[in-house]
Amino acid sequence: MKFYIWEKEIEFDENTHQLKFDNKVIDPAIRTYWDMKELYSTDEDIEEEKWLYFMFRWVYTSKYAEDKFKENKLRYDITVLIPEIIWDELNKTYGHYHPVKSDWKRFEEIYEVLWWSAIYLQQNKDEVIFTDAFVWDKVVMKEWFGHITINPSDEDILVMANIVDDTFDSEYNEYKELKWWNYYYKTSWFEKNTNYNNDLKIKESEEFFEWWDMYDQFLDDPEKFNFLH
Repeated sequence: MKFYIWEKEIEFDENTHQLKFDNKVIDPAIRTYWDMKELYSTDEDIEEEKWLYFMFRWVYTSKYAEDKFKENKLRYDITVLIPEIIWDELNKTYGHYHPVKSDWKRFEEIYEVLWWSAIYLQQNKDEVIFTDAFVWDKVVMKEWFGHITINPSDEDILVMANIVDDTFDSEYNEYKELKWWNYYYKTSWFEKNTNYNNDLKIKESEEFFEWWDMYDQFLDDPEKFNFLH
């Protein structure tokens, strides 16, 4: 399948699971069911080596773009989630929180859908929100919120990009003991995770960044992305 960033045609090879453009080939980091199984609502096992999604970090279409991102200490990544149902849940990312910065705030991150659609689920101790996003929609993962992505389709591949500060490591431990987040996304809709002892209701957010292609936007005006530091 093919998609575009900055008018550059990119191919995701569904056989080799590589990204290809020009004469360049990028291999993925692969997230498997074995990596994720502690975060599902069921304890039943499936094939542990089952591949769920593919992560491509530091993706640049030119040396100029690479230098510009590195100069600004930001990283452009692409993630591909295959269409999959694990028991009764649609395919999802592991999810993470961002660490606290030197100014005692947490980092933010911006995502853009490049192919098909995504559900972005964010939570903190007071609020749980989700955003339905489609091709070219851009959604900011907010300060003090952890976040995950769901592929809401069992037929179509989801391709998305993110831009994030490249100086920190994500935090994964906060929600492991509760077997994922406040809500699971089942084939029928969201379902409360009863391991959480709260009455938080899930709410829809329709906050989008009204930019054109964010890769192009960054190269044109990197200072617009200073809020990510």
